[in-house]
Amino acid sequence: MDPANYKYEASINFDIKTYEIDIAGHVNNIVYVKWLEDLRNELFNKILPLDHLLSLHLYPVVISTNITYKKQLELKDKPVGYVSLENIRHNIMTLKFKFMKGGDICTFAEQKCVLMNLEKGTIDKEKFKSLTKLS
Repeated sequence: MDPANYKYEASINFDIKTYEIDIAGHVNNIVYVKWLEDLRNELFNKILPLDHLLSLHLYPVVISTNITYKKQLELKDKPVGYVSLENIRHNIMTLKFKFMKGGDICTFAEQKCVLMNLEKGTIDKEKFKSLTKLS
């Protein structure tokens, strides 16, 4: 498989819980952050499983998150979340997310992540390059 021609992506169908609704009647903003984590873990399970990373003393760390809310989600909605690995530059992975109901994008987000060496507390550039071979 040629990494340059492969799209790394994952999706999850979410069920909105009553406790995720705020006083205004829509999904609370913090829930989206949880969903980003769920989607990111789903993607990493496909391309760099967490157990494998931990055995190498590596852990994915989010260094930035940007969320844009377009349409609210309510209790009755059945959103689907999507994540894709858009690029890797300078040892930083850029992930793009979107949450949809029906054919409408309700929210989109971007996160930047690095792989931290848990023993050294630094970004491990060499292990990163050998693991990903995506850049």
